[in-house]
Formats: sequence, C-alpha cells, structure tokens
Amino acid sequence: MLQDKFEITDEDIIRAGKIFFPNGGTFSDPNNERVSFIKCLDKNLHVQACPGSGKTTALLAKLYLLSEKMPFENNKGICVLTHTNVAIDIIKQKLGDKANKLLSYPNFFGTIQSFVDKYLAIPFYTKMYGYKPKFIDNEFFFNKLTSHKRFENNNWLKNNKGQHSNIFEFLMQEVQMLLQKENFEIHLDKLKNKSRSTFKDINNTFQIIWNDGYLRFIDAFYIAKIYLNENQNLKNIFSSRFKYVFIDEAQDTSAIQKEIIEGLFNENVIIQWIGDINQAIMNDNFSESAWKPEENKSYHVLEITDSKRISQPIADVIKTVAVKSYPTLNGIQGINLKPIIILFDNNNISQVLQKFAELLINKRINFNNEEKSLWEISKITGNPIKAVGWVGKDKDNGLSIPSYFKDFYKVSTTKRKQYFPNLYTMYELSKNLNPKEFKDRVINCILESLYISDITYNDKKITKTSFYEFVSLTNENFLTELNTQIVKFYCGQESFDNFSGYVIGLFEDNLNLQLNESSKKYLSEKVLMEVKQEQAENNNIFKHNHNGTEISFQIATVHSVKGETHMATLYLDTKFYKNSIHYILDQLKGNVYNEQGNDDRKEKALRIAHVAFSRPTHLLCIAVERNLLNVENLSTDKFEIIDLCTD
Repeated sequence: MLQDKFEITDEDIIRAGKIFFPNGGTFSDPNNERVSFIKCLDKNLHVQACPGSGKTTALLAKLYLLSEKMPFENNKGICVLTHTNVAIDIIKQKLGDKANKLLSYPNFFGTIQSFVDKYLAIPFYTKMYGYKPKFIDNEFFFNKLTSHKRFENNNWLKNNKGQHSNIFEFLMQEVQMLLQKENFEIHLDKLKNKSRSTFKDINNTFQIIWNDGYLRFIDAFYIAKIYLNENQNLKNIFSSRFKYVFIDEAQDTSAIQKEIIEGLFNENVIIQWIGDINQAIMNDNFSESAWKPEENKSYHVLEITDSKRISQPIADVIKTVAVKSYPTLNGIQGINLKPIIILFDNNNISQVLQKFAELLINKRINFNNEEKSLWEISKITGNPIKAVGWVGKDKDNGLSIPSYFKDFYKVSTTKRKQYFPNLYTMYELSKNLNPKEFKDRVINCILESLYISDITYNDKKITKTSFYEFVSLTNENFLTELNTQIVKFYCGQESFDNFSGYVIGLFEDNLNLQLNESSKKYLSEKVLMEVKQEQAENNNIFKHNHNGTEISFQIATVHSVKGETHMATLYLDTKFYKNSIHYILDQLKGNVYNEQGNDDRKEKALRIAHVAFSRPTHLLCIAVERNLLNVENLSTDKFEIIDLCTD
C-alpha cells in the first residue's frame, strides 16, 4: 500500500533500539533530543549534534524505520548522502538482509561524490563526448598530468605555485572547469589572460586529458554545476524521485557540494542536514565548510547536546573550546577524571609521551565494580589510546608531531582508508558501491597485503601512488590488466577465488614480490569478519615499560582520528603560524568565542582542538609549552596541572 501520511512512534523507536543496541541502550536522553530527530518527518532540519551524540546511529535508525513505511506515494525514495562509506558498512552489519530494501531502488545511499558521478557528471560527460569517462580519480589524472614534462620549466608556474609542493599539485588544486562554446575550458584565478601561451598550454593539456576520459574528483562537481545550469528541469526530475534527503557529516560539505545539493531539490522534498559545525576540519586545507546550522525561513535547528562518549569533566572543557559553544553539554556521569595539562620546555619535551604512558597506569577508577587502571580498561573495552597533533610535518622553527616522536610517519588522511580484516570481507561489504569506491577498497586491500609482508618501495611503505609507479615501471600492461580484473571482479564476471589467485600470481610471478603466508591468507581466505570502525594501526607506535607493564599507543594526526572513540587522548601542541594552544587559551579559561570576530586561524585551531579533545571517554591530556601558559589563569576545578619542568 502506498503511504504518504505516517509517523514514527515511540514503539517503533524502542524496537529500533533493540537492533542498534543489542547489548542494551536506548535513543532516549534527558531532553529527548534524539527521539525528536528520529520522529521529525515533516520539516527541513539542521541537526547540530555534539561529539559522541550518536547522531549517525540515530539517523540509521530513522532510515530503517522509514524504509518499513515504504513504498511512499508515487514510489518516491530516500536519498542519503555521506562523505565516507562508514555509515553504509554499519547499516549492513546491523541490519543484514533487512538493509537491502534501504540500499535498493528507489533509494540512494552513498557518498556525495558517487551520487554526483552517477547522476550528473557521467551523463553530461557522455552527452558531450559520446562516450563515458574512463576514470574519475585524482591519482590517474595526476599521473597523466605529470607526463607533460614541459610544465617543469615554465617560469610562470614556478613563480605562482605558492604554498603547493610543486607545479603539478598547484594545477591539480587551482584549475577549475568551465563550459565555453560547447567545450570544457580551464579557469585559473591567477591567469585570466587567455592569450598568454601558458594559459593556452595548460588549457590544451587539460582538454587532452579530459578528452581521453580522465577526470579529477572536483571535475565531476564542475560538470554537475554546468549540467544543472544547462537543464533547469533536473530539479523537478530529482524532486519527483526522492521524498527525503539526508546529509550525514554535514560539516564536511564544501561550497560546490552544497550548491549542487540545494540546486537538485525543490520545496516538496524534506531535506535534513546532520553534523557538528565544531568538527569541520576535513576541508581544512582547501575550502571551508559551507554548512551553517542556522534557523531561517526554510530550516529549523535541532540540537543534540547529550554525549554518550565523553565524561562530564571533558564536556565542561570542550563546551567553550568550540567555534559554536554549548550553553550546556551533558557528558557521562560517574567518570570524574579532570583533564590534565602537561607543561614542558625544550629540555624535557622528550618526556611528554612517557608521562602520558605513566598516567595510564597510575590513574585508576571504578570499572564494573572493580578498581582498574585506564590501561586495563582500554584493553577490556577495545577503545584505543592515542596521542594526536595538528601538524605532522617536521618543522625547523616550531613544534610538530616529530618534536615529540622523531620517527613519526604521516599517513595521508585526505581520503581516510577503510581497514578490512581480509579481502573477502571487503568484497562482501562493498557490492553496492560504485566502481570507483570498489576499486579504491580493492587497492587498499592489496596495499595491506604488501604491508603484512613488509614489502617496501624505495625503502618506504608502499602507498597507492608508489604502487602504481612500481607496477607501471615494471610493465605498464600489468596495471591495465589489474584495472580490467578489478572491473570484472566488481561486475561478477570474475569469482572471488579467481581474482584472489590473480592478485597473488601478479605479485609473485610478474612483479617478483614474495608474499608471506599471512598475506596470502589475507587475500584468499573466505571468512566474513567483523570490521572495526577505525583505521588499522600503522608504525607510529610509542612504547614504554612502566613498573613492569609494557604500554604502547599510536601517534597520529587529528585529521586521521576524526570519528574515533578513545579511552584516553593526549593532544600534542603544534605550530600553525603560532602554537595552536595560543589561539584557544581564552576558551580553555571558559570564555565563549565570539563568532563575529571572523578569525580564520583561531577558528581552525578551535575546530582541531574540539575534534581532538572530544575523542576520549575517560582521560584528556594536553601538552603545552611552559612559557605559553600562566597556570594561575586556569581553573584547578577543571584541570590538573603536571609541570615536567619542576618534577
């Protein structure tokens, strides 16, 4: 029966709670905020949710309950746009076969990139050229671009690349795409004179690569904008397809993404954005978050201010260490460990990680009616312990993560790698993804198998880029063949056993790489395993023996741990023009940030600190240079102070 008027009841929410919290737990909170969100079906919303609020779980429960009400009138569907595939993996694991209805037509459940690729960029590109693009992928485009060696000697590019590491990175990031006289053409803010030879050279090169079927991720959005402008009827078409649109992790939405989403749907569609503006750090390098959770004639604002992750002492700190402060922020009661500030100077900076490790043993609380150390609780709960900093790159004249841990190796987090315990688990959980996302996951599994066998390239851990380089230098046909096999694997034309055997054979027979038995098992065993929603540990591990107990924890960038839950977190102060703590001193004292100040660097620092400070359930530590902080200005009701300079 087609349905248009319906509601989600308290009984529905209780039933969903049993699915999403099988070990106990509910969606209720002191102000009934989660329940209000799940029940709201008739309003456009901006949901501003605090860290650890369970916003994604509440969204998934709402989606599950909505799917039970389907089919809707005129067979309309639900459109769910995300920035990663984590939500898709969670709903598959929680719902099993019941997820199929939500993941099937007329619904769409995927990343904004995959939505734009499928429905806008590929159709318009095909209309322009008469064939589909081969790849929408930055790395493939970059490899094509760097083959044009003449750019390396171009003086204009050398003088105008600015902060970019090289001229090719400059071109990748700064070149925009326009439609001029039925042809794609470049636009470059720094080079508006089209008669200059450099403009013509760049334009011709990009046109050749585009014509060959290669697009950058951002090109898909440029094409989508062009398509929307060219065809005003698209808004009506998409509005007749979807009744509801939900955008998860809304704070990571860029301006062009937001413009496209808003241009696709009319007033007949209910649109709800769910995120935390204080955690808008993923566009940190190139563009600011375009999402602003503000009340207006089109949108209502709903706040979720009850955290299921952080303790009340941590909540009392982060409610002002934020661009958008919380008048009240409810944390978990019963955990009364004050956040700790560890003061250091140049003579004892090497002791910071060691002191943090010792605190993990010395700080003890009641857990399940027994007194245990934080280290023991971490082992029981599985919540990790990490030390994180903003700046991972070594600096000559300022603090960075290597200042505390000299062997730090920065892992790229622009696109967070989803870790899978084996290739088969990835395959089973990724069948509904688009080809690009599926290929990325396959390559990540291939890289993981190389890592397990300690195989390196030029004495460094193999990355996606260096893997492509290595295979191409050995035999370029091998890379073409691998991509063909991945496509067949995705389409079901190649069985799991055959694909697994092909990859192992490629390594050992063609590339002369010897895999150990663990790597072969990772690639070949057909066992579906549980996926932990965090990245696999890398080699950035600090180890310390304290009174006979071996303690170890990961060192990472703040960007790489976004979305994670820790037992304890140490925030390492690093330099972003100034020491990051300098920007947030007033907020550490409990003063609310005035958003009207429009201080870009301060807002970046507040967001970074907010993400870092809101990871731990139990203990937050902050490493601060001694001469930067007058401890007398900090409330000892809020903080414990440890001064390594006087210990």
